[in-house]
Amino acid sequence: MPRANVFGSFVQALFFSGTVGVPKYFLNHYSELEISHIEALLIIQIMGEIESNPYPSSQLLAQRMNLDVTRVEEMIAHLMARNYLSLEQQWDSAAGKSTMSYSFVGLIDELSERWAIEQVKRYEAEQSQQKERFNQQESLSSPNTTIGQIIKTFEQELGRPLTSIECEVIETWIASKFSEELILAAFKRGVMAGIRNFRYIDSILREWEKKGLRTLHEVEADDAYFQAKHEKSRGKKTPQQQPARKVSPGKYEDFYLS
Repeated sequence: MPRANVFGSFVQALFFSGTVGVPKYFLNHYSELEISHIEALLIIQIMGEIESNPYPSSQLLAQRMNLDVTRVEEMIAHLMARNYLSLEQQWDSAAGKSTMSYSFVGLIDELSERWAIEQVKRYEAEQSQQKERFNQQESLSSPNTTIGQIIKTFEQELGRPLTSIECEVIETWIASKFSEELILAAFKRGVMAGIRNFRYIDSILREWEKKGLRTLHEVEADDAYFQAKHEKSRGKKTPQQQPARKVSPGKYEDFYLS
């Protein structure tokens, strides 16, 4: 047979000789059931035979796994003792006799119970996380708290709910001992300047902090001082702006006369 035909025939035999469906959940959790790797392979071998041969012999399984028959029989006995594998007697109406077959009902029951426990734990964890997030949002948005009042004011002015990052920035301001009135005053200045980003508001608060201004009264006093100083500097006239000295008429009239 030509080489190309041999390869094509092999691929066809490989794909059409059947496949064994092994549950991924079993592969991920069999070690947790104290099933050894070699015992897991034995289970997979039985799964591969069970459709056409419900009761494969120990000799066949030993040959497939390259093990002694005694070793295979010991593993089968161990799996049966753990109720992961059992033997069932079934009536074959076509043959007119009863036949034996392996059953994985016990293994499936154990895996399904573990799966159900995992789902309950996952559900409880999700519920706990949702409850924690809800409590955090309640504590942040509650009108009875300082930060809640600030968030409410910001959201009303911006016309949208604040993001979690923006709420964290406000928490940082509170932690830095900025009062509610100062934070709202800085926000108001940003709005009046047409700048509504948190970086600009933060720069205003940090500037006040550098000046040691901790109350709205101190900020207003500083603004008044700056305004007065600015107006005073504008009121001073430069030499170019000084009016020319007036000369009395006729003082120099005779100077050019001769």
